[in-house]
Amino acid sequence: MTMTNRRSFLTAASSIGVASLAGCLADVNVLDESGESETLTDSGADPDENSSADPNETESESDDEPDSDESTDELDHLPGETIVDFEDLDSWIGMAGQGRIVDEDDDVYAGSRSARITAEEGIDYAATYRTYSDGLDLSGKNLSLAVKYTGRDQFDLTVQLLAPNSQNVLSFRRSLTGPADAWQRVDLGVNAVDTQPDLQNVQEIRIIGRRRGDESGDIEFLVDDLRAVDRPDRGAVLLLFDATLESHYTTAFEITEEFGYPGVEAVIPEAVGESGRLTLDQMRELDDAGWDMVARPRTGAQFLHEFSTEQQEGLIRRTKAYLENRGFEDGARHFVTPKNLIQAEAMEFVREYHEQAFRFGGAPNTIPTSDPHNLGTFGGTGSATRHFVDMAAQYDQLAVLRFEEIGDGEGAFDEDEFRELLEHIDEKDVDVVSASDLLERDA
Repeated sequence: MTMTNRRSFLTAASSIGVASLAGCLADVNVLDESGESETLTDSGADPDENSSADPNETESESDDEPDSDESTDELDHLPGETIVDFEDLDSWIGMAGQGRIVDEDDDVYAGSRSARITAEEGIDYAATYRTYSDGLDLSGKNLSLAVKYTGRDQFDLTVQLLAPNSQNVLSFRRSLTGPADAWQRVDLGVNAVDTQPDLQNVQEIRIIGRRRGDESGDIEFLVDDLRAVDRPDRGAVLLLFDATLESHYTTAFEITEEFGYPGVEAVIPEAVGESGRLTLDQMRELDDAGWDMVARPRTGAQFLHEFSTEQQEGLIRRTKAYLENRGFEDGARHFVTPKNLIQAEAMEFVREYHEQAFRFGGAPNTIPTSDPHNLGTFGGTGSATRHFVDMAAQYDQLAVLRFEEIGDGEGAFDEDEFRELLEHIDEKDVDVVSASDLLERDA
């Protein structure tokens, strides 16, 4: 992609108006995702600092006052429109043998009611569905959903559109790595396609929750406000380089320059200038070439939530200040989650100090985004990487590829393979963007 194409992406996307924020049927089985997608999701099951880390028909709206932190006014500023508000669950059915769905009046995201979906230990997943006899037209749409899962650090969410039947399915799957026990919006990226779904004729929507990481215990999650938003004209790819490694400058930079692509460097302040790490001069040269130098606190072997509240705030604040004080104000607006897991306290600080945040998600993301602080990444070296780039191109979504060491050496991503991946991206109908590009398109 040329720099002209990159500017065209920003111009076209800025017109979309993105938010600036935040039982029966025993014979029906949940469809498995493609082998490639399953492989990537499994490879990211244990978030690790050293891993590649990997609408036409609507439900009736309630006249009740919203009983949640999310006001009706705030919903009005989200991109797209609500297609399911979960105020009336009469049309929703729990899949036979796979948990149940009940009304929830006390814990809602918007309006007066959400849906609580549960399954006991020993049941593989918790799932619910509803049908549309006249069909639902979701052609040219991307989806987002409000979700709250409890009782575990990680969760696996899938939404499926049967269009028109179980032989023609579009699947959206996302690995959630926090915060647990808190509402979040998930911008659902396509990860698998069965046959040829006709999105002008969606006959059924399924919502499926699975355990992730810890396979024991019950499954419990709430959902609310399923929204559809018009797709942009083109999909996008973001190249995220983690850990402030010197090879991002000595090897990857030369190759990205061949294609005119920007990168995003996750900067650990304490690592700058150390052996095998980027120097400040190298960071400035990358910045001059259109890369973003973004904040990535150093937490060592610990997860961010294992620090005290004061320490979490300090790590996040000081990492941002380091970048700002060295002239990287644009990059300092963005945050990369160390070791991927995050909990509610740290999330509040991230929202306070940063405009955008990334962590492992295992699939592409919907654009326009309904929550720029919940952008999912996946390993740029995984077996499903090209598949997810293809999905982003086909469905006009955002694929965030995450890399560590590039070049020679044990565990490094070979530079020839890296160039071949960029050649694959260059052949697709996508723009390669920086983190700041994603914010500027919202202006």
